[in-house]
Amino acid sequence: MATLVLTVVGSAIGGPIGGAIGAALGQRIDNALFAPKSREGARLKELDVQISSYGSQLPAHFGTMRVAGTVIWATDLVERRAKSGGGKGRPSTVNFTYSVSMAVALSSRPIVRVGRIWADGNLLRGAAGDLKVETQLRIYTGHEDQAPDPLMASAEGPENCPAHRGIAYALFEDLQLADFGNRIPSLTFELFERDSDVPVAEIFHVATGGAVTGESAQTMRGFALAGSTARAPLALLEESFSMECRVRGGVLCISDAPILPVPADPIISVHSENNVAFEKPRQTIEPASRLPHIMTLRYYDRERDFQTSLQRSARGRFSAIERSIELPAVLDAAVAKQLVENRLLDMQSRRHIWRGDIIENGAQFCCGDHFVDETGGIWQIIEIERRFGSTQITARASVKHSDQIESTASPGRLVSSPDVSVGETRIVVVELPAAGLTDPGKPGIAVFAAGTSAGWRRAALSLGNAGAQTDIGSTAQPATIGTTIDPLPPHVPHLIDEGSSLRVQMLNISMDIANRSGSPLDEDAPIVWLSGEFIRYGNCEDLGHGIYRFSRLLRGCFGLDDSIVPHPASAPFVLISPESARLIDERTFGTGDDVQVEALGLGDVSPAKASARIKAHAITPIAPVHGALRWTADGGLLARWVRRSRIDNGWKDGVDQVMAEEREHYRVMLFVDDSPIGEWIVDTPQFSLGSSQSLEMALAEAGHIRAEIRQLGRFAQSAPLVLFLP
Repeated sequence: MATLVLTVVGSAIGGPIGGAIGAALGQRIDNALFAPKSREGARLKELDVQISSYGSQLPAHFGTMRVAGTVIWATDLVERRAKSGGGKGRPSTVNFTYSVSMAVALSSRPIVRVGRIWADGNLLRGAAGDLKVETQLRIYTGHEDQAPDPLMASAEGPENCPAHRGIAYALFEDLQLADFGNRIPSLTFELFERDSDVPVAEIFHVATGGAVTGESAQTMRGFALAGSTARAPLALLEESFSMECRVRGGVLCISDAPILPVPADPIISVHSENNVAFEKPRQTIEPASRLPHIMTLRYYDRERDFQTSLQRSARGRFSAIERSIELPAVLDAAVAKQLVENRLLDMQSRRHIWRGDIIENGAQFCCGDHFVDETGGIWQIIEIERRFGSTQITARASVKHSDQIESTASPGRLVSSPDVSVGETRIVVVELPAAGLTDPGKPGIAVFAAGTSAGWRRAALSLGNAGAQTDIGSTAQPATIGTTIDPLPPHVPHLIDEGSSLRVQMLNISMDIANRSGSPLDEDAPIVWLSGEFIRYGNCEDLGHGIYRFSRLLRGCFGLDDSIVPHPASAPFVLISPESARLIDERTFGTGDDVQVEALGLGDVSPAKASARIKAHAITPIAPVHGALRWTADGGLLARWVRRSRIDNGWKDGVDQVMAEEREHYRVMLFVDDSPIGEWIVDTPQFSLGSSQSLEMALAEAGHIRAEIRQLGRFAQSAPLVLFLP
């Protein structure tokens, strides 16, 4: 735009020559205004997605870094099928899981160890070395005694499998991909080439094969050395860390830039040589508009889990140029801030250039040396041209660097992936009552599992069968499991227990139960399982530290009156939730069968075991209630009761409960002094014995008379309703 405008203006004023001058001036303005931001040094690539391209470069890492690595070997995805459910007309479910084995090269230098590993940004391996996902991990540090990996050797053949000596790599065997959408995740590794900081001078020495020597007090946390040659990254290091290079005895030496004042030799200017006059020493200043007024430094921040961070420095408003440096180094925020401040100060101060001819007087100046001119200014030599008796030098102004770290630099806030241990697995086998409006037709068995730490996610399950264990897949979502702190006395089943309360210590403090204040008769009242008894609670209070108090209890739910027993302290507790229940459909169990289940999680040394003896709650009718036994006016006997159903369709006034059995049948037994005297089958909720039958059985003269009524079902009969004759 400026080129076009100034060309027209110049042509109007000065003709063609003026137009050319205007065009040149406009082009310079356009370049200054619209030029893209310049970039220095190598790109920050250590956190890119790992690649597997042939010929891709593997950087040499120093210190502590977070790297993505390069896949150097991998298998195809391995598919596994697991069938669950089925039988008795129920459809079976086939679950597919996938895994992969692969090797990821991390560094072209030997390392000490690997710390944390991230997969898609979430921790796959914690700082303590605990794996969060099911896999086997082997780390090869890249030393000269490194042996081939046995899995790679078996897959490729020993003669085709190198040991990859000199290359540090990680091998995953059977990495389960269910947590990553059945795809290979993007991995990054916390790499330790050493446990201390890295001297900057060491990187120069190693990268050049010893061609560059020197000493430096400056260090960094880590550095990635990559590129077709060592020149670009080393030049970036030299400028970023304000270092100086000198040639001594034909060897390039580096050192830290001194903090002024520095020892500097005075010079003597020469004005002629062999009757040839020289110009006087002169100073030039590069226009400030050509220099950046904003400098940014991008680096890896150790305090932010090695994520890319940025520090910025601004000085004045004399140009529109911004410059960015991408330094593949791990730094603290304060150090990075100091580097970018010094770098911008260097660029703006060293635009002062000194040129002149001097007499060395045996001083033998070299590039990098400092001298004091006739006005007292301190300069650093950047070019030398020697003649017979004089020397022409070009120097730039020496810059005073600060040795104080900027205290206001901040790395920013880190939202890190939580590193919590997996813990050990705990499981509880619970026999469930019938749920919903359908007859299950078989006992319902569920496994509830959780871990002793918040990092637990799942465990592999196996079911005991004839002395052997059969794999049945994995657990459901983590359950809410605990143990009681207080004993719980028994209570009548059909009244709310207002006097007792129950304190429970959860398995780990991350388990959360919502506070509640209400009635156990509410439709949404939660259900807990306590050592075989199902209880609804109305109130729940969080006492802190993973302890909860439950009160307003409705005991013996689902008609399981005989489960109301005294519960001691340390009794197992489970909050019943469909999401955390792993139903066992692989086998059909009958009354009296023992269910043996084992679970093995990532943090388990040995399997967690649990068992239960089947009582067939889901298919056993519930005992009748509200019974009465009395004499009739004519001397007969009459018993009445109310039927209950094992299938609950809710509380509906004027509507009877659903008939869960094929038909309504009851077995009535009469006892006199504990001796049975008769048994009858009736199909209505009442039983009558006429006066003639009563007289024939001599019931009027009998002792204690009682009746037991059992509801008959398709698979079993209920517990008895016991009635006594007044």
